Amino acid sequence: MLYAHFDDQGKVTGLTETPAQGAREVSLKDPEVLKFLAMAEDGDFDPDTFLDESDKGTIRILEDLIDTLVEHHLIRFTDLPMPAQKKLLGRRLARSLVREESGSTEASKDTRSSGGFLADEDEPLF
Repeated sequence: MLYAHFDDQGKVTGLTETPAQGAREVSLKDPEVLKFLAMAEDGDFDPDTFLDESDKGTIRILEDLIDTLVEHHLIRFTDLPMPAQKKLLGRRLARSLVREESGSTEASKDTRSSGGFLADEDEPLF
């Protein structure tokens, strides 16, 4: 089932797969749901386009998830295959640079080298 929250004009403001207060059951083919998912002015929803455009954000979510798992010592960064380590490290450094250039306060969080994303000091990265 799919449930949607609506604003005063009848536009979808949020979607959930579980019943929630103020949400009502809707069909995935509901025009307002499709407009909400399209995130475009014309309201046309194309699943392939949506997936392509959401990949970048989803990848960042997965990177943050891996970071959290490492921070809580549920996995070690070195448990990941070497190609994954290299890709994640490269993206991690690039995201840190972007944050530094934009003056974000998150920049310092991403540059830590022990107990965080990379590995413990006594644990070799490569």
